[in-house]
Amino acid sequence: MAEQSGFKRNIGLFMAVMIGIGAMMGPGVFALPSEVAESAGPLGIIAYLAMGLLTLFTAFSYSELGAAIPIAGGGYSFTSRTLPRPVAFLTGWFFWIGNTLACSLYAVIFALTIKNYFLPEVSVILIVALTTVVFTLINLRGQAEALTFIAVMNIIELIVLVGVGVLGAFHVEPANLDPIAPMGYGPLIPTMGLIYISYVGFDLITVAAEEIIEPAKNIPRAIFITLGVGIAIYVLLLWVMMGVVHYTDLAQTSTPFIYIADVLFGAWGRWAGIIATIMASLSAFSVTLGASSRVLFALGRDGHFPNIFARLHSTYKTPHIALFVCAGLVAVLGSSGIVRLLASASSFGYLIAIGIVNYAVIALHQHMPNLRRPFKIILYPVVPILGIITCWFFVPTLDPQSLFLGTILTAIGGVLYLLQPSNREDLSGIPEFIQRIKIKIQAYWRPHMNVLIIGGGHLGSNIADRLLKQDEFRMVFRSSEYQITFIEQDEKTCEELEQRYNVPIFHGDGTKQEILEQVEPHKMDVAIAATNDDERNSIMALQAKRLGIDHVIAIARDPSYVSLLEDNGIVCISAPYATSAMVENHLDRPSVADLFEIESGIASLIDMEVPKNAKVVGQIIQDIDIPEQCVIAALIRDDDFVVPRGQTEIREGDHVVFVGPNKAIQTAHDIFSATAD
Repeated sequence: MAEQSGFKRNIGLFMAVMIGIGAMMGPGVFALPSEVAESAGPLGIIAYLAMGLLTLFTAFSYSELGAAIPIAGGGYSFTSRTLPRPVAFLTGWFFWIGNTLACSLYAVIFALTIKNYFLPEVSVILIVALTTVVFTLINLRGQAEALTFIAVMNIIELIVLVGVGVLGAFHVEPANLDPIAPMGYGPLIPTMGLIYISYVGFDLITVAAEEIIEPAKNIPRAIFITLGVGIAIYVLLLWVMMGVVHYTDLAQTSTPFIYIADVLFGAWGRWAGIIATIMASLSAFSVTLGASSRVLFALGRDGHFPNIFARLHSTYKTPHIALFVCAGLVAVLGSSGIVRLLASASSFGYLIAIGIVNYAVIALHQHMPNLRRPFKIILYPVVPILGIITCWFFVPTLDPQSLFLGTILTAIGGVLYLLQPSNREDLSGIPEFIQRIKIKIQAYWRPHMNVLIIGGGHLGSNIADRLLKQDEFRMVFRSSEYQITFIEQDEKTCEELEQRYNVPIFHGDGTKQEILEQVEPHKMDVAIAATNDDERNSIMALQAKRLGIDHVIAIARDPSYVSLLEDNGIVCISAPYATSAMVENHLDRPSVADLFEIESGIASLIDMEVPKNAKVVGQIIQDIDIPEQCVIAALIRDDDFVVPRGQTEIREGDHVVFVGPNKAIQTAHDIFSATAD
């Protein structure tokens, strides 16, 4: 077997769980309880429980994706296989923001512990810098080597955490927990957003997917074991912390777990708390630093960043360049020493990125239905949709300073992304995408145009069908949304219209003033006389104009009526084969209509749908006997714009756009309408 050039698969289930536990147990117990006590009091216990349960939706998504796509990069790699490149980049960048800021937070927790209990004269900046150097060198040798230290630290940490939780439960004073919400329930949601970083440890399991043995089995198992252990320990310890002392006292310390252990067990408890805090912060720091470097490695590997970030060390097979870059930034950010800012800004990155990953599950099912999925999500697509909601809902609740910092880092990533020429090419499709979104948005904001159609026969129905059609081709040019009202004399036709359209229908003679007055002509924007009788159309159009409807259109086949109608400010359409298209032109594209209908119809622009069994289906344009003066300006096929050329094949259902003089267009229309039957 050829030697593998990528990562070495040497991480089993136990070590995979250690990755998750190492990342999860950092801030959730050893730093954030003080912030939670200050902002929410005992209500923080419910915040931890609720956030943990909501995170289960995302855990299911990660389990399916991690088992199906077990490659380095975690959430970023999932989106890079299922979503457009710019979206995948943003996902990876947000993960990188979350990991890097979280890593800085863990360094600060460790530094504060050392400063408060060992070296009060040493600055936090120096401790953060030295810690970063040591664990950068450890990670350089590989995740498996780093996990040897992490596993030992996690075991010691868990023993202390469980011991303090179980023994401390006997010292809980119910009075300290009453009331459960001293500041009301308003702080619950913001507190849940702040502590989200406490539950993202399972995400880092998938980041090391290429190094995990039997990932299809071990990744889902490790994710749920990690999350289950995390929820149980968090809720137990928050209950003990809030119950042993009053929440106002807990809010005053920067090392809450050590403080509680000291209160409960004196010097022995204090030293046990110090050891557990050190172990947790260092293990979380090591795991998150490795994850941050691997996300940056994946961004470089996939061409979003310069390829230098995708280089692996020749001996250790680790992404050393990406590791050094991440370590440098961690040291800079960690020098701030502000726990709440780093935690909140880290949650900003994680919440946005993980929300996109939940959507990637839906994209996976849609675009890769044949991809083998060893772990299948339950209640699809409800679970990933709830995962999206439970992530993005909390973003606006974060601290304003963290939102500002996160926005700046996002902008920096965008600039770096655009420095790559290939990325700029990827963005070339964005204007078209934005235009599509704009069209859809404008559809909801277009003014309503009230249209009165007098005559509900074949001609009037065709006009209504065309005006009510909602496909994007129409919406590109459409200036209004139409509300149709019919006047029809034949009772049977009225019944057919009632079954076909959900619009007002007046039964009566449209030439009569009393009928026209009933439709409230002052509320009508346009009236269309659309029967098969030119004389009746002329009378109805003149009546509508006299009653105050500004925009009136009449269908008239006899040229003798044209001058009479036009002299009274009525638009006259005289081409029977193009009536519906021309009505739409006059309403939605007046500039186009004026351009191509100069001098009472010297030229026109219409489009038609190629019918089923048309003779032209399967023929190429150059073989169709189209009049020389007629031009096929465009083809719309399955919502795509096709530039018509001589070798373009005509297919059933194509929308063909003709431009030319009326007679030539009529001939072309007849050719394309003719069927083989």
